[in-house]
Amino acid sequence: MTSESRLPLPPHLLPDREVHVVISLLSGHRKAQEYYDDTLKPFLDSYGVNYSTHTTKSAKSITELTTGLILPNATKGVKQTIILLSGDGGVVDIVDTLTSKLNGRPSVFIKPVIALVPLGTANALAWSSAVAQDPLKVMLTGTPKSLPSFQARFSPGAKLVVDEGQGREALPNSEDDETAMYGAVVFSWGLHASLVAMSDTTEYRKHGLERFRMAAEQLLKDSHRYRGKVKWRKAGGEWTELSGPEHSYILASLVSNLEEKFQISPATKPVDGTLRLVHIGAEAGSEIMRLLGLAYQSGKHVADPKVTYEDIDGLRIEFDEEEEQWRMVCVDGKIIAIARGGWVEVTRIPGSGTDGRRVIELVC
Repeated sequence: MTSESRLPLPPHLLPDREVHVVISLLSGHRKAQEYYDDTLKPFLDSYGVNYSTHTTKSAKSITELTTGLILPNATKGVKQTIILLSGDGGVVDIVDTLTSKLNGRPSVFIKPVIALVPLGTANALAWSSAVAQDPLKVMLTGTPKSLPSFQARFSPGAKLVVDEGQGREALPNSEDDETAMYGAVVFSWGLHASLVAMSDTTEYRKHGLERFRMAAEQLLKDSHRYRGKVKWRKAGGEWTELSGPEHSYILASLVSNLEEKFQISPATKPVDGTLRLVHIGAEAGSEIMRLLGLAYQSGKHVADPKVTYEDIDGLRIEFDEEEEQWRMVCVDGKIIAIARGGWVEVTRIPGSGTDGRRVIELVC
């Protein structure tokens, strides 16, 4: 790029801001460090951007950085831009940490701006907000927009699943025995949550996106029907219960695409703040594969009578499963095991008003 054709720096990279580059070493194919060294560092240096780098050392690194640096800065009125080399999980760590620690909006809070360089496996948020095709161009020409989010509240005893499914940890945001997590991409139970849980191992991750198909084929051989009571509601409305005690696929999404070509919610526009339910009842494995296959055809599954597709404000699941593996839910790629006889309730967080708690802006 010649100096004449170079795009000017956008406001979110100007010297009046603190710019933090976060390199998530374990995301996706583990290419974040290589991308930083070969592409991002020369790009930022050529523009003379002043920035500091942070490299993740564990699954908790981004949460710790947010708690120790990003949040205190934001409440002191410091303008911050985070260039995040990660998958959806890195964004969610920031959203969850900021939202849960900001009990009641402080008098000063300047939302950090995130410029996302998608280096995860599926990168749902980046594909859905048109960042993934050319993240550096979006970083230069895009506009920061408030990122919508949702709250998932769990019954007592819910645990975070860690260490490739082997470990369990207490969820951090506990109030009166209940716990909450905040997400910006997707909540799920059933086939989607199970395949994310099953494929979250070093062995599966080697296969990239293919890991999800491999896990799905294995799960559909088991042909488990997920038992529980599933209800949804519109803003201010009554609960509507989905028919039947058995379900295959339950997902509440703030994004249009779970992968580049997998359009789970075709009516969703980038960061529009709608939460949409996609539900498939107790169907045979071949029928589930047929329906989900339609999602690769510009989201044609939502027109099928076997699929419930609704714009919702809330979703509640009361579980009726003995074995823990069928009581696992997914919040933006993180897996939570629900206690036996437990429940989860997902609520869309409004964009404004007294309940409006959007905590970051995403460059789109």
